[in-house]
Amino acid sequence: MAYDAGLAERVRDALPALGAAGAREKAMFGGRGFLIGKTTFVSVWGEGLLVKVPPAEYAAALATPQVTAFAPDGGRPMTTWVVVPADLVADDPELAGWVGRGLRAVR
Repeated sequence: MAYDAGLAERVRDALPALGAAGAREKAMFGGRGFLIGKTTFVSVWGEGLLVKVPPAEYAAALATPQVTAFAPDGGRPMTTWVVVPADLVADDPELAGWVGRGLRAVR
């Protein structure tokens, strides 16, 4: 699955304001993953995001309309990872909120 390069650029642009200017990137799951150290906190996947959320925020994230648990190949969901569709990150403040959740999950 190809990923949205424009969304990846917007994630890159959001990182300095979130205190993560040193995040690195790598290809993963057919998308573009963003990591702190060796831990991925968000990935641009298709037209949306895969976001690692803190365990205490997982239920609230899943309660957000259109957000679903990340279950590769329809299998068992990966605990604390959610799929955020493109329309929920169309605006920069919403994108920063989801990327911030990912960062909180790995800090």
